[in-house]
Amino acid sequence: MPQDPLESRLLVLIEPVVVLLVAFVGSMGLGFVAFFATAVVLEDKGVGILVEYNRKLVVSLTPADVAEPPSLDEAADIVRDVLPGADVIVLPEEEDSWTLTAWYEDELPEGSSGAISAELMHLGWEHPDSTLTVQPSLMAAMENPRRMKLYLPPLMGAQALCFIAMTMLMLRWRRPRAFEKTAGLPAVFGWGVLAAVGAFVLSTLIGLTLNALGLEIEEQAWIQALMSDGNTLLLLSPLLVLIGPISEEVFFRGYVFRRLYFGATPAWAYAVSAVLFGLIHLHWVGIPMYITIGLMFCWVHRKTGTLWAPVVAHVVYNAGVLLIPFLVSP
Repeated sequence: MPQDPLESRLLVLIEPVVVLLVAFVGSMGLGFVAFFATAVVLEDKGVGILVEYNRKLVVSLTPADVAEPPSLDEAADIVRDVLPGADVIVLPEEEDSWTLTAWYEDELPEGSSGAISAELMHLGWEHPDSTLTVQPSLMAAMENPRRMKLYLPPLMGAQALCFIAMTMLMLRWRRPRAFEKTAGLPAVFGWGVLAAVGAFVLSTLIGLTLNALGLEIEEQAWIQALMSDGNTLLLLSPLLVLIGPISEEVFFRGYVFRRLYFGATPAWAYAVSAVLFGLIHLHWVGIPMYITIGLMFCWVHRKTGTLWAPVVAHVVYNAGVLLIPFLVSP
């Protein structure tokens, strides 16, 4: 009995969703194993870090009405002087306001919060309110740039490994067709860079539109924290610029897009691949921006017929985004 075309198309549409869920769950499981293995092997306290707690001090910074705005670096130095050994980052909040966050391993010395507030006010910050919380030490692994140096590589490595492994399995099983015409190396780089620029411009316009509509578009907290520390950002840039983009392009364009393009319809291939690409970033307000980026990468893959073009586009896009802190820093 011949197969119902509609039923066949539905199965093709459902397949990438199921495969993505399997890859995501697998990466989470492998990531947790890698996470705790890293803690046991690399932390000074070994397995004890799993039950340790950190003190997290958060201070709101708004400059007082003074002729010259106070220095953010001096504010961070004040906290380090009062809390020697503390890890400190400063992130922008709204216009002319910042949040200073400090992680401290021990109990805060008596009166230290008050001393920090007093010195910050003397420096020129208006009513620097502080909040102290106690959190498991490992929670700082995705907030504190110093800890990210240890934990991001195994976590991102686990995700890349699962995505590539699932792609290889599905390509071997389903054998989706490849595009017949492929561009040469100069065209691959040219179209790839063009797609990266287009993705950046279009996603920025969408972000500005959403902001104008009252939907605040902010980068994810862990990325903001990472971009606040130039040394950590530079150290981890190979993961963010190469490993992440390559594994995502192998999965979303190399498998999902081609599987749907030839197994369902081109329209479904663009839509499903881009939407899944947006969802996997777990940044709900920013999903329209990620979908736009995904569509651009699909387009350049179809335009050139080779996976190298969206890889180039993704690498250039991520590299450009990561360069922003270095370009705008004084």
